[in-house]
Amino acid sequence: MARSLTLTFVTSNGSKATLTIQGVKDGLTNEQVKALMDVIITNNIFLTKNGSLSSPSKAKVTEINSREIV
Repeated sequence: MARSLTLTFVTSNGSKATLTIQGVKDGLTNEQVKALMDVIITNNIFLTKNGSLSSPSKAKVTEINSREIV
């Protein structure tokens, strides 16, 4: 099963920016995700066309099941 983590941040001008990370492990905790988002914001790791990431908005894990049929 493939998993991805989608992180949504509020930027310095008030718009939203989304980052998706593929291949995340099973069992991520809320605390781990919040800590990751804080590290990304604190270290200014990403700069968007709408400014720097200033606060976390939301996060979700998406699981994809697939099977070949032909």
